[in-house]
Amino acid sequence: MNASSSRPSEANDVGLPLAKDLMTGAEAIARFMFGDASETNKRRVYHAASELGLPTFRIGATLCARRTTILAWITKQEQQGSEA
Repeated sequence: MNASSSRPSEANDVGLPLAKDLMTGAEAIARFMFGDASETNKRRVYHAASELGLPTFRIGATLCARRTTILAWITKQEQQGSEA
């Protein structure tokens, strides 16, 4: 930690450590977004990532995402929906 910040250097903008923010695999992302990691929900994750702009990235072949980034994306979708 440096003197100008009260959060650990490995934390993101909201102070969540990377290890708790990062999700690896469609199963983890589905569990976060939909409450369970059924095959249907994992497919929903892949569809949202490829067609709807769900913010994901890959480490090798593994689909990954940050909890904070997905929450921000959902908030943006909600705001755009209320403006329509």
